[in-house]
Amino acid sequence: MPKTAAVLINMLVCPDTKSLLIYDKKAQELISIQGKKAYPIEQYCPLLSEHYCRNLSIDEVNKWQSSHHRK
Repeated sequence: MPKTAAVLINMLVCPDTKSLLIYDKKAQELISIQGKKAYPIEQYCPLLSEHYCRNLSIDEVNKWQSSHHRK
């Protein structure tokens, strides 16, 4: 990912909760712990709409909460 894209990703928030998003490099997704959703990134473009997101499982939410010390 280009450096400028990485900087911009750190500025994005969840469209539902306005909470910070976590970049999952392996899955190419932005994770919203509070919103319990994952938003895909395609060709360096985050798709931040209900149409593209998927719901996180309870296990995924717990994993991200523990790894980022967030609730």
